[in-house]
Parts: sequence; structure tokens; C-alpha cells
Amino acid sequence: MTSQPVPESDPASAQFFAALDEGRLDLLRCRQCGTAHLAALVCDACNGTVFAPEPASGAGTIFSFTRTYIAHHPAFADRLPYCGGIVELAEGPRLFAPLLGDVPFAVGAAVAFEPQRAEGRGIAAFRLATSG
Repeated sequence: MTSQPVPESDPASAQFFAALDEGRLDLLRCRQCGTAHLAALVCDACNGTVFAPEPASGAGTIFSFTRTYIAHHPAFADRLPYCGGIVELAEGPRLFAPLLGDVPFAVGAAVAFEPQRAEGRGIAAFRLATSG
């Protein structure tokens, strides 16, 4: 079996990936203007450079998605077809993540964070939110 490629952290994303490795989805909140980021060294809203980590709610909506029928890496061949999408978190930032479940996805659908692991690394994934 081929190893799945996993993201590597850099100075801007170290906090984000450290939280995912522990099964959490954290944000960086700019202390100057309050803008939420997933990864940042400089706030793109005010150029602030001081951030406070905080847990994200895990709630979001599907901004865009795709269903993939061709494995562009051998490690994903046994998962076809699979979905990935851009999720807009309730706090504002967007990220591309796997969409879990064999269900029809739709732009604007509510989703909830569901931590996953791949090759020892935490991965942010989302599943359609259930009401109740």
C-alpha cells in the first residue's frame, strides 16, 4: 500500500497542525483586530502580528466541493469516488478538507468537524451536520 501524502507544517501553520495532531481544530485570533485565521504570521486584515490560539466551533458550511473519480495519487485509489470541499468555518476562515460520508453534498450545507488521522498526522475533515 502506498503512503498517503500528508501536509507539513511551517511557522505560519505550526499551531494549526499541532492542534489537529491532538484531534482539535484551533484558530489564531488576531489580538489587534479580532480576525480569525487558520495559519498566519501577519494578519491579512490589519497587518497585526500577535495572535491568540482558540478552539474553533467546528461548525461550517460547504462553500464549494468536488467529487473525485480519478486517483491522482495511488494512496487514494481504493477510496474512489471521494469528496473534498472548501468549508467556510462559522468563525470565517475557509479550508479545503475531505467531506466524509456517501451522501449528496450541496453548496451551503451545514457540516461539522470530524478529526481524522493519516500517516500519523491529524487531518481536518467534515461530515454533514445532523440536526438535534
